[in-house]
Amino acid sequence: MRARFSTFLALSLLGCGAVPTSDPATPPATSSAAASPIAAALPPWTAPSTPSAPAGSPPAAVPTLPAEAHAETRPLAVDLASLPRIQGVTLSPDGQQIAYVVKETRLDAEATPSDSDTSGGWKSEAQLWVVGRAGGAPRQLTRAQKSVGNPKWLPDGRAIAFVRAEGEGRKIHVLPLDGGEAEVLDVGALEFEDYEIAPDGRSIAFTAAPPLSQAEKEAAWRSGGVIDEATRFRSSQLWVLERGGKAPRRVTPGKESVLAFRFSPDSRTFVVITSPSSDPHDASLRHSARILRAADGGTVRDLTREPRPLGNVAWSPDGRYVAVQSGKNTLSLLNALEVYEVASGRSWDVADKLDAAIGSFAWSGDSRNLTLLVAERTGTKLVRVPAAGGSATQLGRTTRLLGPLGTTDRSGRFTATISSGPTDPHAPTVVDLQTGALQVVAPQSSRIAGWTVAKTEVVKWKNADGVEIEGLLTVTPHAGAGPAPLLVAPHGGPDDVSQDGFNAFAQYMAARGYSVLRPNYRGSFGYGQAFYAANRGRLGEVELADIESGVDSLIAAGRVDPQRLYYGGWSWGGYVTAWTIGHTRRYRAAVVGAGVVDVVAQYAGSDINHGAAAQWEFRGDPWKQPEEFADSNPLRSLSKVVTPTLIAHGDEDSRVPPINGLILYRALTDIGCEVRLHRYPREPHGFQEPAHQVHLWTTWAAWYAAH
Repeated sequence: MRARFSTFLALSLLGCGAVPTSDPATPPATSSAAASPIAAALPPWTAPSTPSAPAGSPPAAVPTLPAEAHAETRPLAVDLASLPRIQGVTLSPDGQQIAYVVKETRLDAEATPSDSDTSGGWKSEAQLWVVGRAGGAPRQLTRAQKSVGNPKWLPDGRAIAFVRAEGEGRKIHVLPLDGGEAEVLDVGALEFEDYEIAPDGRSIAFTAAPPLSQAEKEAAWRSGGVIDEATRFRSSQLWVLERGGKAPRRVTPGKESVLAFRFSPDSRTFVVITSPSSDPHDASLRHSARILRAADGGTVRDLTREPRPLGNVAWSPDGRYVAVQSGKNTLSLLNALEVYEVASGRSWDVADKLDAAIGSFAWSGDSRNLTLLVAERTGTKLVRVPAAGGSATQLGRTTRLLGPLGTTDRSGRFTATISSGPTDPHAPTVVDLQTGALQVVAPQSSRIAGWTVAKTEVVKWKNADGVEIEGLLTVTPHAGAGPAPLLVAPHGGPDDVSQDGFNAFAQYMAARGYSVLRPNYRGSFGYGQAFYAANRGRLGEVELADIESGVDSLIAAGRVDPQRLYYGGWSWGGYVTAWTIGHTRRYRAAVVGAGVVDVVAQYAGSDINHGAAAQWEFRGDPWKQPEEFADSNPLRSLSKVVTPTLIAHGDEDSRVPPINGLILYRALTDIGCEVRLHRYPREPHGFQEPAHQVHLWTTWAAWYAAH
């Protein structure tokens, strides 16, 4: 069950969805220390007092759980929720300035409860900043209360476009750098998704679903709002708005949904990635690439022959080629980079000998080479390949974990992204694509002043089959000389990987007294295609074998206390947790966050975990190959669970529907196992609201502390 939240990958991964590899239930974030941390109040919990209550025993009352263990050690949950998030990092065309958005989230100490307020006293705003490529003092460009996002430089570098909410919708603003009022581009009633400025600067293209016709509105009204599942998703189309024009012009007239697009260097054509519809399953798995005329949307050339998962797409600077990420013999691992010659349609894979998980790529200024950002085990590396095919040049592992490469300057030498280290938060960073050198231009380390930052190390072990498995161990500062309590926190996906960038959740749990193991079990990215595919048809079995052997190795090394073992994960990490507690009793407590518990209910209810996704993961579907699903279903082993389990789930989760959490709650309640279910209103698969994040993290740690 795949998702697309990884801090490494440019596009989402498929399936039930990993939360970001940085923190459970929240988007990747940089950090900020709260000025005066406030411990979140916890509700009273009633539960059996032992982790192995006999089946059928009634719950016994226990006192309210403590707020946070080791409250003197930061970060606290409020610190994590207060971390500024660095977003939309982009390099100017001349390569001299970097624009980025800082999203600040603060707890208002003066706020009082209100029936109309669901924020819990939290306020957020996002503003636009710029900083020079050589570093220096960043300059704030926007200050209004309304947040901004998605900045893009105009081709002449004299202005920056960004998106801001206006009235009931959003509008594109173009702000001159030398002062003056921003130009506001009004796209009317269209609710646009993404946008791009033409290289000639004369127009802006964007995607949006066409508005409902009057007949469609009337039909919906007369039916009382009946929803037809086959047609409820409206396909996004491509539109162009001329600078100074009064109304946008629709470019694509068809039923296909436009997922991504790029202007050609001469602004006359587009390369687009489409899906047959905007149904999330189609939008995740069934992609096609073609070139269209900007004037009328007519097809110049179809690039791909059959729908398949695709990733980023980019024109070469000379306009002769288009490069498209794709996958070979995978579901969502992007291990191929196809280069298409526009004039002939001929194509070749420039990464065919790399066996790589390609996160993103960038063209050189002379169109002769491409630089690939690749996941390598727990880190990232840069690889340069000739556009015509041939031997790759290894630029080496990067000194910090890199996010997706952004647009380059005119020379094609530099690009900008975010980067982080194990003890240093995400920050805007310039990448030299020729040498692989990194320059952090707006350091964020001051954001964690006052934190006790735990060290993280790579640990390795062999599973029962003799396969080497790797993971990251964040060692609690409270361990002392003896073995420490251990929290096992498997990543989601399972198409994802735990990497050695800044991980606020691991830091939080380490500050609470737990060493944290984040294992890269078979099925993870960064270890080759065979390793990635090794859990096909063996879900649950493979993760259990790989992770438990790692726990055993840490116990044998005297690094963790076998009597103080804990488990917890989000999404597929929640699946692994539910599977594990049904197969072993050695964990004192567990947390299942947005986890898959019944794989058949997941197939039927998830927005994308059916069809081709199930064909890859289970080698079938539950109606034709029920045994494949039964063999990997945590539901079958729930009667054996004795581990006290906290369940957390968002009420609006379409990736892993809340019925999964409810099934687990009902099952453990029926057998008399200690269990608690927390439902979070309004939350999708990755939590958005700071009050919910604070409650989740605090109760997560408190659940372990109570056991």
